[in-house]
Amino acid sequence: MKQFWILVLMAIGMMACSTQNAPDDTTNQPGDTTTVSPGDTTIATVDTIAISWSGTNVTVSGSHDSVSVTTSNGYVTVNSTVKDITYLLSGSGQGQLSIYGTNRHQLILNGLTLTCSDGPAINNQCKKSCYVFLRGTSSLTDGSSYASSDEDRKGTFFSEGQIIISGDGSLNIKANYKNGLCSDDYIRFAESTGLITITAVNKGIEANEGIYFEGGTFVINASSEGIESDSVLVITGGEIYVQSTDDAINSGDNLTISGGLVCAYSTSSDGIDANGNCYIKGGLIYAIGSRSPEVAIDANSEEQKQLYVTGGTLVAVGSLESGASLTQTCYQASVSANTWYAMTVSDATFAFKTPSTNASTLVVSGASQPTLMKGVTASGTAIFNGMGYYPASYSGGSSVSLSTYSNNSGGPGGGGPGGGGRH
Repeated sequence: MKQFWILVLMAIGMMACSTQNAPDDTTNQPGDTTTVSPGDTTIATVDTIAISWSGTNVTVSGSHDSVSVTTSNGYVTVNSTVKDITYLLSGSGQGQLSIYGTNRHQLILNGLTLTCSDGPAINNQCKKSCYVFLRGTSSLTDGSSYASSDEDRKGTFFSEGQIIISGDGSLNIKANYKNGLCSDDYIRFAESTGLITITAVNKGIEANEGIYFEGGTFVINASSEGIESDSVLVITGGEIYVQSTDDAINSGDNLTISGGLVCAYSTSSDGIDANGNCYIKGGLIYAIGSRSPEVAIDANSEEQKQLYVTGGTLVAVGSLESGASLTQTCYQASVSANTWYAMTVSDATFAFKTPSTNASTLVVSGASQPTLMKGVTASGTAIFNGMGYYPASYSGGSSVSLSTYSNNSGGPGGGGPGGGGRH
């Protein structure tokens, strides 16, 4: 009987673990997880405390019995034990917001401009969910060096807990010392997310437990990785432009793109790099990698992982990971630098400009065989920080001959010996 109950408890534990993980993709591709983190994008607040900066002067309005707010020369410290409190942040000044607490909370960035000279502008040390709502235009800037601290502080906007962002406002982040937006848990961008720009001396967006893009417009320039998840990275929507020196988009585990508009441009490494499997299933993807041994899209083949291309509209400047599984046929051609191209799949046209340097191979794919024109004059809806139009119209140009791309013709990729290494 004792052995029976041990087996029952083991089975319950296994079921609990399985419900906490996202399900495998229905196409039975190994390990493909596309379910985003559960939960709402905002919370029903129990109370609101308004905090407004004017230089180093801070005005605090509202109160709650379980919340204390102290201010000193622009530095604001919040201690809270209440669940679902909202902090309405506004004004323009110098200082820092530090949050300590035991429950989830919400930040409304209501036209806030905050610069900290010696640390993060927002330093959230609470390990519970932080809901961020963007209203108006807000800007956050950190210092070029951080004051000594025992706390883990990794960027201009840092959170120990999950960050869930929504709202149709805009957020400009400048990281002078470390990362831009950073969480020791996961980061989720809801469908309603507005415009986020990040300029970082290190990484633009970084999270330990996954990054999920459901919407939003992103313009990211980073000296290291542009977007890095130490776990999974899932893109189902939004418009994302990333330019970086290291991998533009990097995941420590599986990486899935099933929707949205994605431009991943690395000047010295891989455009998209998965340290697990990489799944291209939908959306419009423009990936730019550096020259061999770097590639446009990399997966961790050294650990028997693969790149799977099963859908979407794909343009890759540079090769694909060697041994990729190309269920959707890919085509190749030589590429000219600093040139406008127009690729049409069915009745939709994507116009794109190639970089002035980087690889000499162009790989394209779509739901049907694309037609490709070179040297065009393009117009339409501008995307990717001016590097593309979609939907696009064009005139002029010359036709480009396409040949079938072999899934064994790609290089091993970057990120360490043989590629696919952790960063």
